[in-house]
Amino acid sequence: MKFSAVLIAASVASASAFVPATNAPQSSTQLYVKTKGTIEPVKKAIKSLTAENFSATLSDIEPFLTKEAGVTIYTKSMRRIAAKAKGLGVAIPEGYAKDAKCTEKRRAKQDAYCQVKTEEAAAAAEEAAAAAAEEAAAAAAAAAAEAEAPAEETAEEETPAEE
Repeated sequence: MKFSAVLIAASVASASAFVPATNAPQSSTQLYVKTKGTIEPVKKAIKSLTAENFSATLSDIEPFLTKEAGVTIYTKSMRRIAAKAKGLGVAIPEGYAKDAKCTEKRRAKQDAYCQVKTEEAAAAAEEAAAAAAEEAAAAAAAAAAEAEAPAEETAEEETPAEE
């Protein structure tokens, strides 16, 4: 009897080891985006863009794109808006959602790069101007030396004639 009780307990314990936990989340192949605002209303708004509601919809979407959207969502949304605008024959306002929080570091890095390149170009132009001025001074000195040389030659020619 003891043996059968142990056998039953062991089989129950081993059988429960293969039963999935009841509180485990159900798996899904769908990604869930966790943001402060939800992305779904923005996606639906972009899909439902028409020529009539274009500017109103863009003004509704802009706060989400500038403050909450990540780089991937921002890039995809801007690409989709551009495609819709082209299809509808409408232009996106100049500078629309350009000051997005997610692109702040990239914009700062690009501004620093442009500033360095501008300084390098100014230094190169300054150096070229200095080299041109130096070259002009050397040419002027050569012209002055050349002008003195014929004057000396005529003076030498006149000196033997006087003797």
